Amino acid sequence: MDPCFGACDADENLLNTLNADLLIHLGHLPISENKNILFIPFKYPFEEKKIKKLCKIMEKELIKRKINSIALGTTAQYIEWVPLIKKELEGKVKIFTAKGTGRIKEDAQLLGCNYSSLKIPSTHAEAIIYLGDGFFHPLGAVHAQEKPVFVLNPKEESIKLLEKEKNLFLRKRFIAIAKAKEAESFGIIISRKPGQKFLNKAIELKKKIELHGKKAFLLSVDYVNETYFIGTKIDCLVNTACPRIVIDDAENWKINIINSNELLIALGEIKWEDYAMDELA
Repeated sequence: MDPCFGACDADENLLNTLNADLLIHLGHLPISENKNILFIPFKYPFEEKKIKKLCKIMEKELIKRKINSIALGTTAQYIEWVPLIKKELEGKVKIFTAKGTGRIKEDAQLLGCNYSSLKIPSTHAEAIIYLGDGFFHPLGAVHAQEKPVFVLNPKEESIKLLEKEKNLFLRKRFIAIAKAKEAESFGIIISRKPGQKFLNKAIELKKKIELHGKKAFLLSVDYVNETYFIGTKIDCLVNTACPRIVIDDAENWKINIINSNELLIALGEIKWEDYAMDELA
């Protein structure tokens, strides 16, 4: 009954703790090959006519903007609608999809920490269509490939070009990075969740911080919760777990929190214009 944030958060420890034979994880495609975990993805049951209607609107939008080729990406919950969208738009525009690397399991699948499914097809495409809801995944798509990103949202029956959201997001992150540049002490968050545990990366960042004459501490935690870090007397937290912790929720934290790529900018190891969301293999 603990909160669960994705396939990266399948609690393998429960198998031993409860002496269980099988852990059933509802909602996502697998990212690991653990034979004792059964992943059952959740799929949104939209009406086919609703998807077709959105494709007609999308087609007009692409024609208006003189876009002749697109790369398509989505999440596990929308994967089953990819063939229909390709069928509806093929012949009007060129559509490119690919199966990514690492923890990606399906053609056109995106994760909040892995956009490899877009990197090859987007080299042939003029724009990207993200099939799904919310702005976290399409914001990642924007930074994975610098091309226009359209959000085709069947839940809201809407199509939106991501422009204002990207600029507002970048302004907020650059403020956080500027604050991090002034920090003298850093806490590096290490998740104990199986798919979010990157100890070696955290140790590497600790060494980089110390080479710049600043203090760094390794902080191990399972559930990354803002209240757990109150009282640590640390100027800035560096997240090596799910990048969504920072992207979605940083404004609610009393302590400045940044992702690892943002730390590299703060330390002057990469340039501001090379900003990119963290990706996990």
